[in-house]
Amino acid sequence: MRRAMVLLLIGLVGLVSLRTAHNLTREPAPGIRVRWRDGTSSPQRIWLEWKYRLEGRSAPQGLSYSYVLMDTSTANIRALVTDPEVSDTDDIDRERFAIPWETANESRQFMWIADRLPVLRQPLARWTLIASFALMAAAGTRAIIGAVSWREVARAAREWLHRLELEDSNE
Repeated sequence: MRRAMVLLLIGLVGLVSLRTAHNLTREPAPGIRVRWRDGTSSPQRIWLEWKYRLEGRSAPQGLSYSYVLMDTSTANIRALVTDPEVSDTDDIDRERFAIPWETANESRQFMWIADRLPVLRQPLARWTLIASFALMAAAGTRAIIGAVSWREVARAAREWLHRLELEDSNE
């Protein structure tokens, strides 16, 4: 029973912590433009979009695309700007490797603290963690429910109701 309680507690605390972090750190992801070098193939571009967490590709103008940048870390922006396959970028400070507030185009996509953490920035890792916490909570709940003697609970409830009826009749 103790193990079931620990599983339930870890699962619930984990899920509540992730949801709280999401609610407190959620913000619109910035929009940027990237112009790819001539000769960049579609599979190569798709791989680079995944590598730099560029999502929501739209408005192609030749080799230039609009994106939502989901990883705004300095290291990621530096790697994107200096990548030999990138010909040019808009809306990025190329000296500080940051998205300036005055030029940031907010998108309809949102990012949160997990998008900045090395392991959790990958959606598969994030969903695996969420599923693990949910499974822990479910396993703990199932074990607790299975350990309860429901006949004993029903008997105690009947006795309690019977005592209430006796108290009401004595008044």
